[in-house]
Amino acid sequence: MKVLFIGGTGNISQSCTKVALAKGMEVVHFNRGKRASDFGGKVTTIHGDIADRAGMARLLASHRFDVVVDWIAFTPKDIEADIELFRDRVSQFVFISSASAYHKPPRHYVITESTPLYNPYWKYSQNKILSERRLFDAYTGEHFPMTIVRPSHTYSDGWLPTIFGSSDFTVAQRMLDGKRIVVHGDGQSLWTLTHTDDFAVGFAGLLGNPRAIGETFQITSEEALTWDQVHETIGQAFGAAPKIVHIPSDFIAARFPERGAELLGDKAYSVVFDNSKIKRFVPEYHAIIPFYEGMRRTALWFERHPEAKVILPAVNKEIDALLAAWDAAT
Repeated sequence: MKVLFIGGTGNISQSCTKVALAKGMEVVHFNRGKRASDFGGKVTTIHGDIADRAGMARLLASHRFDVVVDWIAFTPKDIEADIELFRDRVSQFVFISSASAYHKPPRHYVITESTPLYNPYWKYSQNKILSERRLFDAYTGEHFPMTIVRPSHTYSDGWLPTIFGSSDFTVAQRMLDGKRIVVHGDGQSLWTLTHTDDFAVGFAGLLGNPRAIGETFQITSEEALTWDQVHETIGQAFGAAPKIVHIPSDFIAARFPERGAELLGDKAYSVVFDNSKIKRFVPEYHAIIPFYEGMRRTALWFERHPEAKVILPAVNKEIDALLAAWDAAT
């Protein structure tokens, strides 16, 4: 089975590439080649810019793929271009949507694939919803063989999931320096974090699976932690005790609207996912990496890659501004 990953070197897609290779799939990446990856020469990479759709079409003209996965489609315009390019040329097209598309505020804390999609806060989620609608129209009206996958907060070794991002070391360094950090709300809402190595098992089981055509899937861990526990577990992995200051999400949104949109449109609510459907379609799927083990692996990764301990001055400035504003208000 020949699989095309548009992207392929990101947080989730690298793990999915490794599992797909282990299952004997022929994997091709289409990307600009700007991010290093090491798959032991087992992956063919076609270098191109997805923004240049005409150029992309020329580069892929001689190829036929059983499955295409677009890891970097974010808008209906991206999906329209994919449908045009791969119509009648692929047996399965997989769109990476987002669990943030589910109804906000939640109607129930347990989320299933049938939970309505509605997010009045966050443009990112709204675009994912519109993209899904276009794909369903293409499936029902044009027989376009689509599958939709909705990851929630998914991390890999070297990632630190916080409300201020996951790919930098800023919040962890604040913990190590004994500085205060911000956790939204009262820190007690439940959150689900999934390691990419777990996600990849469920995801790879959908590739080339004819039963998955026309279906949507969420693939997450079933471990639910409070946001305080998330930050305490990160601190424990690095031998630091986080000094947590709780600030309401509305207060954060009033001062930093972009950050607030992500909180009110996603992270401010308790969410627990029912993974019954992915387990029915992919019986081997089980999330087995608890968050404390994921953070232990991340701490070891940073020991091997100290150059990756990137501190973002803008994030530090934002956190300090929030703390100052909250101190003044209280």
